[in-house]
Amino acid sequence: MEMELRKISLTFCLIGLALFPHTGAKDSFPEKVSYHERVGTVIAVLAPSPNIQLSSNATIVVFPTTTAAHAPSPTHSQDSPQAFLNVHNAARAAVGVQPMTWDNSVAVYAIDYANQRSNDCKLLHSGGPYGENLAMSTGNLSATDAVEMWIDEKTDYDLKSNTCASGHTCGHYTQVIWATSTRLGCAKVGCGHGGTFVVCNYDPPGNFVGERPTDWNQSIIGVVAPSPDSAPHFFPSKERKDMKGLVVGVVVGAWALILGLGFIWFISRRKRHKDNKLDDHINDVFFAGGFQTGIGPKKFSLVELVKVTSKFKDELKLGEGGFGAVYRGYLRELDTYVAVKRVSKASKQGIKEYASEVTIISRLRHKNLVKLIGWCHEKGELILVYEFMANGSLDAHLFKGKSLLTWEVRFKIVQGLASALFYLHEEGDHCVLHRDIKTSNVMLDSSFNAKLGDFGLARLVDHGKGSRTTLLAGTMGYMAPECVSSGKASKESDIYSFGVVALEIACGRRSIEPKYEESRAALVAWVWDSYGKKRLLDVADEKLCLDFDTKQMECLLMIGLWCVHPDHNLRPSIRQAIQVLNFEASLPNLPGTRPTPMYDVATATGLRASEPYFSTLTITVPR
Repeated sequence: MEMELRKISLTFCLIGLALFPHTGAKDSFPEKVSYHERVGTVIAVLAPSPNIQLSSNATIVVFPTTTAAHAPSPTHSQDSPQAFLNVHNAARAAVGVQPMTWDNSVAVYAIDYANQRSNDCKLLHSGGPYGENLAMSTGNLSATDAVEMWIDEKTDYDLKSNTCASGHTCGHYTQVIWATSTRLGCAKVGCGHGGTFVVCNYDPPGNFVGERPTDWNQSIIGVVAPSPDSAPHFFPSKERKDMKGLVVGVVVGAWALILGLGFIWFISRRKRHKDNKLDDHINDVFFAGGFQTGIGPKKFSLVELVKVTSKFKDELKLGEGGFGAVYRGYLRELDTYVAVKRVSKASKQGIKEYASEVTIISRLRHKNLVKLIGWCHEKGELILVYEFMANGSLDAHLFKGKSLLTWEVRFKIVQGLASALFYLHEEGDHCVLHRDIKTSNVMLDSSFNAKLGDFGLARLVDHGKGSRTTLLAGTMGYMAPECVSSGKASKESDIYSFGVVALEIACGRRSIEPKYEESRAALVAWVWDSYGKKRLLDVADEKLCLDFDTKQMECLLMIGLWCVHPDHNLRPSIRQAIQVLNFEASLPNLPGTRPTPMYDVATATGLRASEPYFSTLTITVPR
């Protein structure tokens, strides 16, 4: 933060010095050099004007090529050429690379290829004459979001050594900042199966093996800063009017420096005040109920957790999402590894969700729940410390190829998850509604025992009540239809999510898979259709190669369908589901055709693949 403030202060000074020749020594410049040409190397603004639209599908249109010296237009759409240019040129300026301009020919090529890909939106390169970056999302991906996804690769890229971290991709970022790529053309189209596809082309192309992206470019700072040899030319001391200009420039620069230092002091003071208010508010939330009693989770200091995670070192990062990042750490006093969840200050998961997770999970003790070891709120940081799960999350094994889980392990995982849900719903002083049961929240220890985690959306209700109306929260594909319609969370909505996870474990695929043909894209509908055709075992995970207990597989699939019944009144309790799972009760009798849910589903716009966000709607779309 302090480094950023120093940069702001330096900018004030540079602006003051830039004003000096314009106000006091204007005549010292050759007449053919304009003011824009003199200061244009500091701030490059590109502002093309709309002219010709080439495609009804594409949201990007072709614009006449313009230069950096043109004045900016007042506003720009998130998907306009200006939006593409702005985010590209901001990244280039950060490493001292000159800005790009929009090029009609390159844009035409981008739009043509985007239209070709609109049916499947697969990330396949065109093999054309230009450098190329591609992005695809199941949601509405804006120009800014797409380019920032490529720019995010800079965290894995070392510009000085021109190397990319092992196992990571940096080519999208290096193409964005490639110095010799000076012309840009981009396009965005809607995908035939939903979602968006974005392509940007660069001319000339970049990413030459063995060469750095900035090798051909002089640093912007180097261009701006005058050398000692040039001073006599700009400030000739023999002429009185130039001396007057020197005095004016020094005064303006001094005032700019004073304003910059004042700005630093003001921002630092405001930040400290804001962090103190945040800490006080969290203290009120926790300590008002006597939370810190010495039993249960421990309060850590920020210094301790910085040390435990080696200053939140990237090499120790276990995962990252919209909430922030999770790091592996080592607690010497307990001689154990831990998972440290550092909530991002930009996350939609705010104080309420952080407090909910700490206060609720600290009440719980069960072998199939992730144990909360400690927490920290200090200097505006929100951090949670959990027991370390050596085998990560269930979704990494089922969908990302981390390992092939045998049928015995899968069945044990379902039994463990059911046991955790029974504890939450039936065995505590209050019923705990988890509200976000999904494979990425099911963690696996070193023996592949399932442990349910992430209680940020959880709520306590009385056993007699059994439901609670709240803001809509959860993950699309795992949410019960009545939740989307009414916002009411209940035991039955948790059961629905459990049923989806059970089907995913049996079938080895996500609940929503746009890459599949329409009849198979939605898991629940596909399994129910196969059940109606009396071919239920056809949906079993092909990766198991039929190496499973047929009776157990049929049982798990039937329980899954029972739990995802569109009518919440016809779903089982977790106790009933466990009885069938343990073959203590007969299989349910379900209709051959999936009943149609009768709900008015609220429409949520602007959703993207991310962690839960909180407003009038809280939905996650699975990646």
